[in-house]
Amino acid sequence: MSEAPIAVIGGSLAGLAAAARLAKQRHRVVLFEAGDTLGGRWAQPGVLPPVITLPAPWRDLFRKSGRPFDAELARTGHALVPAPPAVHHFADGGTLTLPTDRGDQWAALTAAWGRPAATRWRDLLDDLDERWQILRRLGLEDEFTDADLTPQRRARLGLNHSVKHLARGIDHPQAAALIRSTAWRIGSDPARTPGFVAVRLALERTFGRWQLTRDGAPVPGTDLLDLLAARLTLRGVEFRLGEPVTALRPGVVVTEGGEVAVRAMVTAVNPWEHRHLTGQPEPWWRRTKPALAPRVRVSSADSVSSGTADDAQTHTVFAGGGPKPGTVPELWPNVVETVIHGPSGPRVEYRLPGQVITHDFTRAEAEPGFGTRWTSPRTWLQLPPLRTGDPGTVTASASSRGGNDPWAQLLSGALATYVLHENLTGADIRPTNKAVRP
Repeated sequence: MSEAPIAVIGGSLAGLAAAARLAKQRHRVVLFEAGDTLGGRWAQPGVLPPVITLPAPWRDLFRKSGRPFDAELARTGHALVPAPPAVHHFADGGTLTLPTDRGDQWAALTAAWGRPAATRWRDLLDDLDERWQILRRLGLEDEFTDADLTPQRRARLGLNHSVKHLARGIDHPQAAALIRSTAWRIGSDPARTPGFVAVRLALERTFGRWQLTRDGAPVPGTDLLDLLAARLTLRGVEFRLGEPVTALRPGVVVTEGGEVAVRAMVTAVNPWEHRHLTGQPEPWWRRTKPALAPRVRVSSADSVSSGTADDAQTHTVFAGGGPKPGTVPELWPNVVETVIHGPSGPRVEYRLPGQVITHDFTRAEAEPGFGTRWTSPRTWLQLPPLRTGDPGTVTASASSRGGNDPWAQLLSGALATYVLHENLTGADIRPTNKAVRP
């Protein structure tokens, strides 16, 4: 009789990452997904942004689960190449193209804002770089327990100062809009979100912006999910698509078709669903709200008026690879990202061959699969920890403590793998080539 499998509950990004890594460690893995496709909300056309701001987690996931990322991309005609700077439109009528290279960014901002404001921006991002060195150890590269948020780390992160406070301190309206947008784009209010969330501005300056192409033309982000699904198939992961899980007990997954005995499990669903499946009430001190997900539209490129997506005639576009038949790939060398900043959030437009993808944060709605909304600094420790108290069950999702960015969800899946594998085998497979901890 074969050993009972490890169950991954939910085909989210975190779930896919955990399944791939566990299977590479020779565990038998069964992935349960209520829907018909893998990827959760990110599998919907246009939802996964075509611009990647931190490719290292994608590279690490593919390398640790088989063929290296670049080799896998080359096998299918894909490539990961630099993306051009985003173009920002502000409420004051100004427009800014913001390079990611440090020197180019300094030159562009000095010309656009003047030397004093450019200096304040540079110094802010330098400070955010230092905060990143702390954040990466809190739920991204290392497990994040309540005890890890020491008074020293709280102080160095500026946990009690909001994104809105940070934006006000920059003393420039366009710079302030850029800072506030970092909170809106993770589904939270800048007034209630800790200022360290703006570290995403520093990550772009450090790691750049990247786009996925196929045969030289940019393609939607869903191509990454297709590649990841193929990797799971290669690793022998068993998919139970369209099979909703109705309850979870230690060692047992209950579906509409019956009970499945499992050796252990990764619950990669949102925390509200996790509590429902396990029958655990939500303590009042951990009550949280879902993040505000943008309204996403996929429109034909020729139906969108110049500059905004307000007049787009929306219709279904299949999120496949490459330009539409009859278009010339050379005319579409890059994803064109335009960000229109407003008082209630940004509207982000990505132009690809034959289509325009719009993420409208001004019309955002609460969505559990997008993560958890910041309501105060206390929210961080209200997020579900990796361990559940049952050594055979760990959690990883968009609401994990590392954050809800796609790259953060991949890293949460990796952390879940390290803990569960160690609990089951006693072997520590965590990376050892880490810098000195802060």
